[in-house]
Amino acid sequence: MRATAVIEKVSSRKQGIVITELPYNIGPEKIVEKIADLVKAKKVQGISDIVDLSDGQSGTKVVVEIKNGYEPAEVLENLYRLTPMEDAFSINAVALVNGKPLTLGLKELLQVFVDHRIEVVRRRSAFRKARAQARLNLVDGLLKAIVDIDKVIKLIRASQDATVAKAGLIKSFKLSDEQATYILDMPLRRLTKMSKIELETEAKELKATIATLTAILKTEESIKAKVAEELSDIEKKYASPRRTRLVA
Repeated sequence: MRATAVIEKVSSRKQGIVITELPYNIGPEKIVEKIADLVKAKKVQGISDIVDLSDGQSGTKVVVEIKNGYEPAEVLENLYRLTPMEDAFSINAVALVNGKPLTLGLKELLQVFVDHRIEVVRRRSAFRKARAQARLNLVDGLLKAIVDIDKVIKLIRASQDATVAKAGLIKSFKLSDEQATYILDMPLRRLTKMSKIELETEAKELKATIATLTAILKTEESIKAKVAEELSDIEKKYASPRRTRLVA
């Protein structure tokens, strides 16, 4: 990684190098100290002064004043070569791949991460679709029942037990076993307060959700598109401009 530096006028008669960003884990005081040591040892020529103007508000700013007669670009290249202004950053990229810990390169690490995100989106979408379908099934049952809520209540109260009541609901309202059980488990007071409009609205929303999730799960490409969309959303929410340059 390389520090961000520009060559510009730093006084009325002198050019200089202004350093505004440094590699990860490198502070301005370390750079100033290293440059001063190099100047003292005469390993870098052409520097007349170094000033650290960094602060908490404006961030990093180190000004290196260049002597007249020296080329600032050459001095800058020497600083990149001899100081931590250009630094290598190593990581121990160990990841679990198919349950086994493996040391990966950057490209492999990114591929494993993307594969993981694809699997997460696939499983999450399948789970949410199944949950929405299960809820829609119950809502459909409620919509059938509240058409004649008085008959439902009468049937339940007249039944000897839950088994008889369930059989009666299934036969009279063409309900599934799950729908009839759900209605029987619900307090009658809550059942009588059910709103047809609210249930129809919920059913419409559930159908839209199911359609969206079905579209995501339709192909591998549609799942990848969803992964890309989510990564873009994260970038928009959390990304900040790169502060250093990556060099080969």
